[in-house]
Amino acid sequence: MADPVKKIERARREARRFARDARRLAARHARPLGKAVVKEIEAAAEEAEAAAKAGDEDRLSAALRALDELWAEHLALRAKPLWREYGETILLAVVFALLVRSFVVEAFRIPSGSMAPTLLAGDHVFVSKLAYGLRFPFTHVRVLQRAAPRRGDVIVFESPREKGVDVVKRVVGVPGDVVELREQVLYVNGVRQPRSPLGEITYEERSDETGIPYQDTCRRYRESLAKGDLLRPDGELEGAVEASWQGGAAAGVASYEVLQCRRARLATREGPYEVVGPGHVFVLGDNRDRSADSRGAGGWQVPLGNVKGRVELVFWSWGLGGGWPRGGVGLRLDRLFKPVE
Repeated sequence: MADPVKKIERARREARRFARDARRLAARHARPLGKAVVKEIEAAAEEAEAAAKAGDEDRLSAALRALDELWAEHLALRAKPLWREYGETILLAVVFALLVRSFVVEAFRIPSGSMAPTLLAGDHVFVSKLAYGLRFPFTHVRVLQRAAPRRGDVIVFESPREKGVDVVKRVVGVPGDVVELREQVLYVNGVRQPRSPLGEITYEERSDETGIPYQDTCRRYRESLAKGDLLRPDGELEGAVEASWQGGAAAGVASYEVLQCRRARLATREGPYEVVGPGHVFVLGDNRDRSADSRGAGGWQVPLGNVKGRVELVFWSWGLGGGWPRGGVGLRLDRLFKPVE
């Protein structure tokens, strides 16, 4: 036989739930119901809650009958099954997430060390899809062009050489530029982009054969890349080169770190590569000796239609050198929410 006390307590809980549902549904449909009906439902709900609190069975029974009549007359047809209510909420959340991912921001995981030390293998980054305008989902068509990538921007793009493969690199050449490296130093339009040594750094690399991570040590430099127009200097005179650099730097300078993992040989050159065409950019990895970028196969460029967005922030990072939880491999606390230079 059921415990009378438990039975009454259960009835009181159900009455409060019924009153809450009636009040919420009436508020949601207040306009078609009208003020008078909403007020009547609210009064009936308050009476049911008061009766439940008082524990008077007769009063509670009468209050529930009155509320049930109002529910049947005004709310029953407006109420949704629980599965439908939750289903619609989930559907709206999914649609919202897809819209955000398609038009605003998307998360990417960095799989390799080709952009070290700016981005490390195991970094998870946010990519702004509005940085260069609105791109129609699943196409290379921009319906609203805001700006073009500038030198120094770190971008995510679909590889023009491997369909469906997303790549992250840094823009070093824009339309009209000629890019080359002399003894591993970057030149744009014949103008040397300054860099200064910062010592050595140990970072996570992955074996090309096994994919197993390991730590490597390379020389580190701070490179400065002019964002404005870099006019080709008249000859190699230091004054002309400096004037061209200063002219480009007047529009801003991107400053970031690059790695050099092999010794530079005297008089070695990479390039000069073909002039960057209209609607294209030339990209390099910050880990210059371990990056498959626009230098490959004699030089290639990225169509702007392939650009998905600009990398803005490292929001999560897990890998070698992590300080938590095991010290060797774990969460890299110093990289959480780190802006990308």
